[in-house]
Amino acid sequence: MAHSLAQAGHQVSLLAMRIDGTYQPDDGIPDREVHAGVEIERLNSPQFFDREELARRIKAVQPDALVGATIYGSFVLAQQSPQVPFWADQFGHVMAEAQAKAHLESANWPLAHFWNLLAPVLRSADKLSVVSFRQRWAAVGELGLVGRLSAETCGYEFTSLMPCALLPDEDQPEVRTLLRGHGVPEDAFVSLWSGGYNVWSDVDTLFKAHEIAMEKDPNLHFVSTGGGIAGHDESTYARFEASVASSEFKDRYHLQGWVKADLVPSYQAEADLGVLCEIPMYEGLLGSKNRIVQWLGGGLPTLYNKVGDLGDLLDDDDLGLTFAVGAADEMAEKLLWAASHRDELAEMAARAKRYARNDLSFEATTADLVEWAESPAFAPDVDFRASIRSPGDYPLPTAPGAPEETAPVEEAEPSLPEPIPGAEIGAPRPELPQPSGLGRVLRRIFSFS
Repeated sequence: MAHSLAQAGHQVSLLAMRIDGTYQPDDGIPDREVHAGVEIERLNSPQFFDREELARRIKAVQPDALVGATIYGSFVLAQQSPQVPFWADQFGHVMAEAQAKAHLESANWPLAHFWNLLAPVLRSADKLSVVSFRQRWAAVGELGLVGRLSAETCGYEFTSLMPCALLPDEDQPEVRTLLRGHGVPEDAFVSLWSGGYNVWSDVDTLFKAHEIAMEKDPNLHFVSTGGGIAGHDESTYARFEASVASSEFKDRYHLQGWVKADLVPSYQAEADLGVLCEIPMYEGLLGSKNRIVQWLGGGLPTLYNKVGDLGDLLDDDDLGLTFAVGAADEMAEKLLWAASHRDELAEMAARAKRYARNDLSFEATTADLVEWAESPAFAPDVDFRASIRSPGDYPLPTAPGAPEETAPVEEAEPSLPEPIPGAEIGAPRPELPQPSGLGRVLRRIFSFS
């Protein structure tokens, strides 16, 4: 987002949050720098969520518009009651992610926590960007729940599709040989899982499918970079590790754990097929998978279950291999087909690479934002933000023959779930995942993440 706006000629200042436990004091990443025309400043979490600190920075910059990246960036801006047009990015469906977190915790406290992040954004944003077509309609429903689908906004388009974008080539590190000849045979067919094992990760199907395929093809090897997500989900990967340890083919599973980011492209370059599978939940159906976009753009063939917009894209446009959710036998069949049809697989990957570079570039995915930034505008309900109340003032019509007088309906004030003690916004619970995307403060387009 910040890169595209800077390339379009805007003065861009980016305010980013250092993710607790991820960035270290001696990591060599500066607190301030200018990169590709973007002024970047990095804050720790307490600074980022400090309302007075943020208000001071906004006043100093005097921006023409505000842009929030991810729900965290959008939330801290919404708390400021923006006095300039405000674009709020939702990189994934927040309440579906809350459900996934609740499932992991076996408790429902995340619902209130995430709603208290989302509700202020829904009430104050002039535009919302979403990561998928499916999420667009979910967002429209949420806008209706907080009173934004009103007389004033009839016919106004609140939402914009901003899918995961392909990283530019200049941001890719040099590729090295790490696998073949180092534990993996030169002629092996390598399937790759790259990234975290989150609550949505279907490690049971992943393992069972590879067991079936490995029994039939002794040349098949599996490589994994990534692992458990500290403070969020460490059990899913641990379960997968235990399964691998019990396999008769365990020597053909190469679990590398978390590796440095600049080594990931090297693992990808040595792999023959990227694989990903997830359990059925709304988070995946309404969201997207950034790692798959990077695989497509890097020319790595992909095997993914048919979930959400990406699953449809791969299947409908023949850009990748797909299988039904939880179908280990079908996934194994696709693994074996890929290993024995390398020429066809390469042709498929070439088509996918062309698509990703044309349709999922920074420029393509942020086109609506860049156009909006040329003349940022408030939503039509800027002077009157409706609220949803009971129909007490407007009783429903009565049926013919019914008594003329109806019992009054007491009007109730709209309410939000009570914040969870210890989970107050501004002091996020330690176990909650922090955003991994860019946070942006723009001078002229002022934004956060």
